[in-house]
Amino acid sequence: MDLRLSDVFLPVEETEQEGFRVDDDLKADWCLDKIREANAEYNRFEMVVNAKIEQLQQALKKAQEKRDREVGFFEGKLREYFETVKAKETKTQKSYSLPSGKLVLKYQQPEFKRDEDTLLNWVENNKPQFIKIKKSVDWSNLKKNVKVVNDLIIDSQTGEIIEGVTIEEREPKFVVEVE
Repeated sequence: MDLRLSDVFLPVEETEQEGFRVDDDLKADWCLDKIREANAEYNRFEMVVNAKIEQLQQALKKAQEKRDREVGFFEGKLREYFETVKAKETKTQKSYSLPSGKLVLKYQQPEFKRDEDTLLNWVENNKPQFIKIKKSVDWSNLKKNVKVVNDLIIDSQTGEIIEGVTIEEREPKFVVEVE
């Protein structure tokens, strides 16, 4: 068992008592050591879990590939069979019913592949009514021209109150940096 001076100086059980206080540099440094150890233990645990997740994902991927091959094989055979039977036909599809399911061939609408720049140029010149314009506030530049007075946002040039912005004060954030 590896016994350290900090463990003798301040046993772990004492840290769990509400009466524990950091009142000198030695105790503060001990706390930083404990934080470092907790982070290292978590990182080790995380590595093991991530390795296990990777292993399980690989197993799942193999199972999925096997399923896809099997389903693809049987769907191909069913498609061949579908071509030999008299299926019910509507404007949008052909279908053939069986006790365990239905074989369906759906007619699809064509897919429109667009070159947005070329299309936008054409629409601007020929059909401008089909142009969408999205407006948004440039907050980073507007913020440079405002000041806060009594929880109000004021335009620093005109003195007007700017509507649509509220201020929410936040507590300072305490950060412990472990080296």
